[in-house]
Amino acid sequence: MTSSGKIRQQTAQPPDSSHSADYKSALLLAASLATLLAALGCASPGPPRPPSLNLPELVTDLTAERTGNDVVLHWTTPTRTTDGLDSKGPLTAQICRETAQATVPPSCVPVLRLAAHPGVSSATETLPATLASDPVRLLTYRIRIENVSSNAAGLSNSAFAAAGSAPPGVEELRATAIKGGAMIEWRQQPGFDVELDRLDLALVIAQKAGARPKSKQPIQLSGQESADVHLRVSHQNSEIDPGGTLDHSTRNGETYAYTAQRVRTVQVGGQHLEIRTQPSQPVTVVLRDIFPPATPTGLAAVQATTSAAPGTPPQPAIDLSWEPAAETDIAGYLVYRQQTGNTSGTFTRLTPSPIVGSAFRDLAVVPGQTYTYHVTAVDKSGNESPPSADVQETPTLP
Repeated sequence: MTSSGKIRQQTAQPPDSSHSADYKSALLLAASLATLLAALGCASPGPPRPPSLNLPELVTDLTAERTGNDVVLHWTTPTRTTDGLDSKGPLTAQICRETAQATVPPSCVPVLRLAAHPGVSSATETLPATLASDPVRLLTYRIRIENVSSNAAGLSNSAFAAAGSAPPGVEELRATAIKGGAMIEWRQQPGFDVELDRLDLALVIAQKAGARPKSKQPIQLSGQESADVHLRVSHQNSEIDPGGTLDHSTRNGETYAYTAQRVRTVQVGGQHLEIRTQPSQPVTVVLRDIFPPATPTGLAAVQATTSAAPGTPPQPAIDLSWEPAAETDIAGYLVYRQQTGNTSGTFTRLTPSPIVGSAFRDLAVVPGQTYTYHVTAVDKSGNESPPSADVQETPTLP
């Protein structure tokens, strides 16, 4: 304050020209940084995600099948983790088995560990002697798919198999081509209990001669159909192993191979389970039509007359008729004749090729001469049946 008591107002002076450029550059830099920070703040994805634990998804389709002393397990190893990412690193399948009712919460008693690969997978446990023999007990299987750190999301669904004795294997299986199909036979098993046991036949090959094997084709042996061709053999006597059955569905010109298993069915722990034997060695049969059709029946002969032209005298003839064959592959019939007094005892064929229909008129006859006839049936493969019963007829003049 001056001596006059007035306040002196001071005016800010702009920077000199030497600092003007630096000042403007600083202002522009500050504005650019503010803009950049604002943009980054708007594009922020939110809180950072925690790192993936890389835990494979749970197996949900585990199945178990008892065959001989083995339990065969099938499942699909997951390709993704529980947080939806592709599985990384090697995977390990740990198979767990319980020999009693399933516990809650389920436990895991490891019996197998093996490398696992994403996709369809399988494993086999050979049962110890204590579980491969009676008494029958419930076996509960589960599986853990572990990552490289031996961590897993948990246990799979439960799959069940039966502990206990397997039935005896099928021995001396054989297949023979017969008229009407393939006869499949095996050595009968004493004490075969058809209420608990059955025998399944599997058609493992069906192919035309000289062709590549086809996929499995269904056959029908006992009124049942099955996509996997395992079919129960029917029994007429509930106390006896039948020892054989006929496959009517075969076709000529094709090759068939069969295997067989005995199957014991059990009820344990509320589960309906099977214990199968190991499949027998396959037997092969080639279906060729080498079997003649049935012998014609009902052959009859009657006299008849015919005229060569109008105004000409009638001529004697002999009409033959017989019962048509029941087979569906009949190509026709052959007619044979023997004239009385023929010392050779042979029959002469009157029809050069098989005739269609079950009737024939013999015009080449002489009145007063006795003729003996029989007929045969011929199928489409050229097989000829045995001759029918003979009939005789003696034509006379009209």
